[in-house]
Amino acid sequence: MSSEYKVNYTKILDIKPLENSNALDIATVYGFQVVIRRNSYSVNSEIFYIPIDSILPKDLENILFTEGSKITLHKSRVRQIRIRGFFSQGMIVSKEDISLLLKSRGLKNSIEFQLENDYATLLEISKYEPPQPSYSMSSGSKPRKVDGDSRFRKYNGIDNLRWFPDLFKNQEVIAQCKIHGANARASKFPFLADTLFKKLLKFLRLAPKTVNLYGSNNVQISGKLMRNSYYQSDVWGQAMKKYDVFNKMKENESLFFELYGDSIQKNYSYGCKSGEHKLILFDVRILLPDGTQKWLDPEECEAYAKERGFDFVPVLYRGIYNDQLAYELSKGPSVLCPEQKVREGIVIKKRFGYDNEQNKTALKLLNEDYLADKNNSDFQ
Repeated sequence: MSSEYKVNYTKILDIKPLENSNALDIATVYGFQVVIRRNSYSVNSEIFYIPIDSILPKDLENILFTEGSKITLHKSRVRQIRIRGFFSQGMIVSKEDISLLLKSRGLKNSIEFQLENDYATLLEISKYEPPQPSYSMSSGSKPRKVDGDSRFRKYNGIDNLRWFPDLFKNQEVIAQCKIHGANARASKFPFLADTLFKKLLKFLRLAPKTVNLYGSNNVQISGKLMRNSYYQSDVWGQAMKKYDVFNKMKENESLFFELYGDSIQKNYSYGCKSGEHKLILFDVRILLPDGTQKWLDPEECEAYAKERGFDFVPVLYRGIYNDQLAYELSKGPSVLCPEQKVREGIVIKKRFGYDNEQNKTALKLLNEDYLADKNNSDFQ
């Protein structure tokens, strides 16, 4: 499932007391648990759920956090917070507060809010974007594609398990340790003469049999840095060469790695030395003759990594999904490098039976201790 930011109008599913508090409760929204004032809401109350790593507009922030409030936001960003030893994730906002916001903006006509619709745009709530890492420029220049091959598709990320708490119920799953790095992708495709220049190369028999494409999740670098490059150095190309990626691949394969190491993510070097970067495989996609692309299921992907000589993300569990076990597996040090004391979390995937590009079922569950670090985000 692709990662999607949203601020939904929804219902509270459950409310229970917060231990060691006479004034606070814990409300469950989807699979998220949020601390609320006692008796402020009831089960089935219709509310707006604002997830962590949201940036609030100032007028909404002023409505929710009045002068003298014990809780305030830093740079308008909603973060996971610890209250009486409990991690509260996100915010619950009443329909009345939202109506007050819209009225203050001059909206005269009332809106009939629809359950499970996203109102982020209407409310002018945006997703927090983490600062650019040290291997990219800070000037704000926008990256440009080099070749723009339509077959070279992005990974699109994965959603938080807490949005879909019942998705894996009674299903066979695999849980993998999540590595905090940067996405790296590589594809090997037959040469496609889709421009006049490429047609000329093919006519002159100068065209290669295959093209090797690589890049970050959002930018196709394809073996050369762009003019006015977004990147200070091509850490992706260096890693592809180091691991001999394209010689290990076959035609029509796309590989998805986590690139990790020195300066990739703050405080997450996983034991790498200065200037050292590593690749670890986590997914494989195959281009089929009809133009569609098929994912290998996790068992096939692990076998692929072993056959081709790639490191594969550590597998923590295989079996029937259990939500308490998933929570426990998200905690603790990294399995990849135990010296990394806080793992980012886990990725849970449907274990067998991927048929096409649409039914790859994967969700992430991030470690609460990882989110407690002010440098980390739910949208990495």
